[in-house]
Amino acid sequence: MVSQLKVNEIIKQSGSTLTIGQDGDTVSGPFTNVPSFFVNKTSNQTLTDNTYTKITFDTEVYDTDSAYTSDKFTVPSGKGGKYYIGTVLFTDTDASSNYEYGDIKFYLNGSEISQHIHDVRNNAGNQFSLATQIIFNLSVGDYIEVYCRINDLSGSPNVAGSSNYISYFYGYRIIGA
Repeated sequence: MVSQLKVNEIIKQSGSTLTIGQDGDTVSGPFTNVPSFFVNKTSNQTLTDNTYTKITFDTEVYDTDSAYTSDKFTVPSGKGGKYYIGTVLFTDTDASSNYEYGDIKFYLNGSEISQHIHDVRNNAGNQFSLATQIIFNLSVGDYIEVYCRINDLSGSPNVAGSSNYISYFYGYRIIGA
């Protein structure tokens, strides 16, 4: 039998724990942080040196609302709100001590909205993981993309891919609009 409970407030009677349901139960509605997605890059992507390039992610690990397509996340109908969005990119210059700096930019609806810079000119190396995350207020139809720029002395930078989740893009809704 299906039932509904309609109240304006729930207050615990005593103690410090309020229990709703039992272990193994699932929850739907506003507490589920959906839509959510996690996509992975399984193959290397060569970048043009010192040029922003859209990063392509080729494997969907999960996508609760089928909102990730064409290498971008698009807010589905009725799902506007605040979103936690992040990415990690394993970057490689293919040659020792050639890495100067790398940037990640999030684009909102085709325009830059956020930038993270990782400058390592005084700390020579050739491989770095770049990571950034941010909270965006997104409306229905807004879309987010990931871009990366690497400046290196070899001129052949790439964003590495692997089945071991070394470069990925993810996000989930925190709260509705």
